[in-house]
Amino acid sequence: MYALDDRRVLRRYRREADVTGEVTAMRYLAGLGYPLPAVYDADGSDMVLERLDGPTMAQAFAGGELSVDEGATMLAELLRRLHELPVWPGAASGTRVLHLDLHPENVIMTSRGPVVIDWCNARPGDPDLDTGLTALILAQVAVDPGHEWADAAGQTLAAFLRHAPGDPVRLLDEVVRFRDWQLAGTERLDLAAERVLACAR
Repeated sequence: MYALDDRRVLRRYRREADVTGEVTAMRYLAGLGYPLPAVYDADGSDMVLERLDGPTMAQAFAGGELSVDEGATMLAELLRRLHELPVWPGAASGTRVLHLDLHPENVIMTSRGPVVIDWCNARPGDPDLDTGLTALILAQVAVDPGHEWADAAGQTLAAFLRHAPGDPVRLLDEVVRFRDWQLAGTERLDLAAERVLACAR
């Protein structure tokens, strides 16, 4: 991410990418009032986006500006709001818009409220896949003994599961497969899935 001026940033993918689908999803959701950055321009693998003020949710946790329960409730509400929106024309019946990477590093605590970033995975699908993925990502941090936010992530996971929309464990096997593909293989996914199941009981 590169700052262009006081209101715009350039997001440039390092890999070869076409941002057309991401931009289409973002503009569609912005038109429905969902909190995400404005897209000013896009070409190839580049997007010019609104420059957001404020820390990430993870930074707000670390700085003591946001409690675990407040953050977990906010994550759950952002997912709920997203999944209540109508999916774009042409999507399969019964699906909803999914973010598929909604976690504390992808929420910016701006002066206008929380804003969700990083929409490259957005697609129609089953909302429980989205909710389960947020839970699994939190659990991945929680089961990493070397991670500085492991304890906080474990507390956030437990609180998130109390407020989460839908059923976060119904599609957990599919969630694990997706996360493994997303990261091209990663350690502790089985441990993370067990942590989600334990917290959901």
